[in-house]
Amino acid sequence: MRNSFLQKLKNKKGESLIETLVALLIGALALMMLPGAVVAASKANKTAAEQSVYYDEGAVNYGVEVTDFSIR
Repeated sequence: MRNSFLQKLKNKKGESLIETLVALLIGALALMMLPGAVVAASKANKTAAEQSVYYDEGAVNYGVEVTDFSIR
């Protein structure tokens, strides 16, 4: 494995067109899947917040304010 990597580095031919197109295809597929992952993460975050003990539907900030050892 290491020998083939070193041979590739020493090779003066460069990359073939097929290798470049495959790399572009992989990059394009990754970029196409990114918005779906963001939406899924957003939905999971909302679901987790709604199931939280500290969820308040009308509150601007989700969470708990702790001051002087009392919870408000």
